[in-house]
Amino acid sequence: MKPILPIRSGRLRPLTDNDTGELLDLLRLPEIRRYLCDDRIVRKSEVEHLIEESIQHDIDGLGLWVIETDAHSFSGIVGMMPVSTAIAELPGMKGGIEPFVALAPQVQRQGLAREAMAAILEHTVSMQETAHVVAAVDAPNMRSHRLMRATGFGPFAMEKGPAHDLVLYKLSLSKHRLRSDVGH
Repeated sequence: MKPILPIRSGRLRPLTDNDTGELLDLLRLPEIRRYLCDDRIVRKSEVEHLIEESIQHDIDGLGLWVIETDAHSFSGIVGMMPVSTAIAELPGMKGGIEPFVALAPQVQRQGLAREAMAAILEHTVSMQETAHVVAAVDAPNMRSHRLMRATGFGPFAMEKGPAHDLVLYKLSLSKHRLRSDVGH
């Protein structure tokens, strides 16, 4: 099982089957599904599959975690998952793992996404020495672009996506490792 990861604002705990309802509600919010789900309303079966896939990656140290804060037991999710089949077709993305972040509206704009992402990246670096960490961000999603840059990702290409153009990012784990070593 994936470990519980401490963060300044609370903790990250592994996503379980018990989180299906809360995750479904989160992913159906218009401001969340706009970019994360290409504005599609996800079905319960899709969320169940996502949770199952996350649990299958426990052994690799990958998957999804629930963000818990003192004020909210389900503030959102964060994690690292292998890139989807569609994203793997894009240049530089094949074989990569990518971040997955969704925060409830009441906890947005408080630095929680950056804090949770930093913890997941630290965990990924410790578990995946040769990880190829990438991200595909919808061009109009300014919050995600800021998060990528703030956590050490750099853009390397732009491609056509299903709903918007996508900016492709990559993270140099050696640079990330150096930056995180400096702060400790």
